[in-house]
Amino acid sequence: MAGTLSQGIKLSYKAGSSSSYTDLTNLQEIPDIGGSADSVEVTTLADSAHMYINGLLDYGDSLDFTFLYEKTQFNTLNGLSGSNSWKVTLPGTGGATATFDAEPSVRLNGVGVNDAITYTLSLKPSSAITFA
Repeated sequence: MAGTLSQGIKLSYKAGSSSSYTDLTNLQEIPDIGGSADSVEVTTLADSAHMYINGLLDYGDSLDFTFLYEKTQFNTLNGLSGSNSWKVTLPGTGGATATFDAEPSVRLNGVGVNDAITYTLSLKPSSAITFA
């Protein structure tokens, strides 16, 4: 049976004029990555049913990644501004990657009694997502 375990997925970023990506630690959850095309109706009076073509890809409002809280990384991410380059790397030899530019924002997640403290990194895509 084929398959790949999620263990080892990485999220990394490249800020400003940096030439290399910085791997983030304590990643717990990643969102769906990719988009679905909007439908554009192209029905004419000669058609016997509604006809559609694919429109623009919609990646959603933001991509939300969940991390265990660690003060230094939280503060670093909270200090990023503007659009940065991001890369999601799947595990395994020659793991697939998804790269894109996005503007980050960070928020602490709510907690209850006996919960681990986590935060969410929300990325608003500002480029197409490229898979390799």
